[in-house]
Amino acid sequence: MILRGISSIAQLFRTFLLGIMIAFVLNQPSKLIQNALTKKANWREKSAKAVGILGAYLFIFALLAAVVGIVIPQMIDSVRTFALNMDAYLNNLQQELDRITIPLGVQRIDLSNLIDLAHAGLGKMDAAVVPHILSVTGTMLQALGTLAISIAFSVYLLAGKERILSQGNRVLRAYLPKQTYEQTHSVVRVIVDCFRNYLIGQTTEAIILGSLCFVGMLILGLEYAGAVSVTVGVTAMIPILGAYIGGVVAVILLFMIAPWKALVFLIFFVILQQVENNVIYPRVVGGRLGLPGIWVLLAITVGGQIGGVVGMLLGVPITTVLYTLLRNSVRSRESKKSSP
Repeated sequence: MILRGISSIAQLFRTFLLGIMIAFVLNQPSKLIQNALTKKANWREKSAKAVGILGAYLFIFALLAAVVGIVIPQMIDSVRTFALNMDAYLNNLQQELDRITIPLGVQRIDLSNLIDLAHAGLGKMDAAVVPHILSVTGTMLQALGTLAISIAFSVYLLAGKERILSQGNRVLRAYLPKQTYEQTHSVVRVIVDCFRNYLIGQTTEAIILGSLCFVGMLILGLEYAGAVSVTVGVTAMIPILGAYIGGVVAVILLFMIAPWKALVFLIFFVILQQVENNVIYPRVVGGRLGLPGIWVLLAITVGGQIGGVVGMLLGVPITTVLYTLLRNSVRSRESKKSSP
């Protein structure tokens, strides 16, 4: 009941919540640009702030343009190539399964029904494309309108964040007792720090992992390098388990093309995961979160059960907040008991 009520409120204010999320994500890069201009170029604070906000948005738009212009066309080509060669891939898979099951005396796994089902699905998809174009276009226009309002709201938040935070601080100080105000202020600071550290660390790790996967697949001459690398990078936003999802997808795709290519990728991906787990994650994310591995795994599992993919993404920072608050509370109580 409580989760349903929270979901209803979030749906009602989704445009403004999206604006808050955008402002939260872009706050750090805008501050970096602003500090560089004020300290190194001796710009006035007001001008540096405006340029910092503009630079942050231009950076994100350039990044999205690069994804749209480079990665997405390759993904479309990969999907088209997969659809055109699906018969050959499934036949290769059938031959490999026969080669494994026949010597073992196991009942043959027949994929003929799967092949027919795939053809029927493609035929239905082609027939359904035209009638749904208007519906998809309308949905996209509505989403773009929502995104435009959210971006405008995020610009307002970034431009007036000092005034907004000052006003909120004054309200809390005026209406809350001094001790409650200090506790609330401390909790808010922990929440902001945990979410910021998680976002910076996890995004950096995902970009590094996706880039290494893309370069490695190009060197090894493996198909679907763009699609697989994007999948690995996006799923890597989910700590520990995320990258394995992209790895499984890649192994299945490459196994249909040629089993030895799937084996080559599997060996490469295992090595890449060792580098991630022992070098990238501890240095980039581990030091920022300060959350033990068992708690990360628990956060992903429980978050996934409650909210699916969104729950898995938000589970770790929320658990980090709770863990940090509990740790600070325990240390404070221990300090009070140990003092005379």
